[in-house]
Amino acid sequence: YSVSDDNLTMTFTLKENLKWHDGTPVTTEDVEFSFEFIAHPDYTGPRYNDITSIDGVEEFNAGEADSIAGINIIDERTVEITKHVIHANALGDIGGRALIPKHIWGDVDVARAADETDLLRNPIGTGPFKMVEFAPDQYAELAAYDDYHFGRPLLDGFIIQAANQETAQAQLVRGELDFMEVSAMNEENLAFFEDNDIPVEEVMSRGYQYLGYNNRLEVFQDKLVRQGIAYALDRQGFVDNILEGYGQVANVPLASFSWGVPSEDQLNMYEYNPEKAIEMLEEAGWEYRDGTMYRDGEPVKFTLKYPTGNQVRELSAPLFQQNLADIGIELDLNIMEFGTLSDEVIDNHDFDMFLMGWGLTPDPDAYGIWHSSVAGLGGWNMVGFINDRNDELLEEGRQLLDMEDRQPIYHEWTALMNEELPAVFLYNMVEGRAYNPNLKGLNLFSFTDYYNVQDWYIAE
Repeated sequence: YSVSDDNLTMTFTLKENLKWHDGTPVTTEDVEFSFEFIAHPDYTGPRYNDITSIDGVEEFNAGEADSIAGINIIDERTVEITKHVIHANALGDIGGRALIPKHIWGDVDVARAADETDLLRNPIGTGPFKMVEFAPDQYAELAAYDDYHFGRPLLDGFIIQAANQETAQAQLVRGELDFMEVSAMNEENLAFFEDNDIPVEEVMSRGYQYLGYNNRLEVFQDKLVRQGIAYALDRQGFVDNILEGYGQVANVPLASFSWGVPSEDQLNMYEYNPEKAIEMLEEAGWEYRDGTMYRDGEPVKFTLKYPTGNQVRELSAPLFQQNLADIGIELDLNIMEFGTLSDEVIDNHDFDMFLMGWGLTPDPDAYGIWHSSVAGLGGWNMVGFINDRNDELLEEGRQLLDMEDRQPIYHEWTALMNEELPAVFLYNMVEGRAYNPNLKGLNLFSFTDYYNVQDWYIAE
């Protein structure tokens, strides 16, 4: 790719001999189609706001144009994409956008795309492995793609399997599994792997875990309530006891190594303080008596939804339940499969509180997560945080290119988020990757487990 002197036009050239998994050549028509799909007025996914800086996207989305003016196909392999404003993260949001094949999806009604079960469960991509079989909530079987543009992968294929932490550990030792994420880096788990000669590599989490409030509910629209509950959660105790020190308390919605994280003196640490929690909730008009918290004369009760499959989250939920019980709030726990939780939280906004996490990059641009434009159904501002200054800062931060100019903006934004607290930012984790010692070629780091998966092999 190349970028124009005014930083508004990016020119991309597709790799030679790039083919979809069904053998069809990938062309710039697929590129144009993929952006038109996301910009279509009937598109219901979360990616539209990533591409609104492209010239003509908003007009196409409004039905005022038949094509996106800022996408100019030069030839089968070359395409120019022109933006109407500076977009600091454009190479990630636009240049890193996944493509979909026009010859597969071109005749699909965009409004009904999410209902195309057969297509969604049998994706056609361009990567080193292609789908063989997909069993929902069980496994995905993949086979090597002989025409992969970097060369055929060394493995003939592999299976991605859904399993909980304990089951996966036993499978790894028995040789039924070759690679797993270790969601709970504690001495017991690490000793288990060491005793069974299983290597574990540490990686710093690229994001944060959080407890989301439904800011659409009247009860959570008072900042004092959101802050008071934060004081009631023993986050440092959680890091010390559950994570056993493999992590740190988070107070901003960024990766711990992001240059957007300000110094601690600019932030409220919300250190564990049940007495202060009660005091703040009483300031918000609640009443604490005889060990029970009341609001409008009724005992306060919430439901916390959280997913299966992550041992740390599963262990944390009962602790948060006890923390809130200590200030007289009843918290019901509702654990469910991650896909079901996503549907309820993202697509239906049916929750009081939930536990989730974000994986991020060092760049602090969080427009696609926290801007008010993505607070609707299907958007990633799942907590429904609406704040004018939040929007202004997120818009301003992505329209500058120099990090020194952007950093003060994001420091102000993180301080705002730390004060408004639309969610309780819980912790940044140190994660583990355990694997078969005969599995070679891995190049693990925070951003992906599969960076060079085409180079993996099993040593005999």
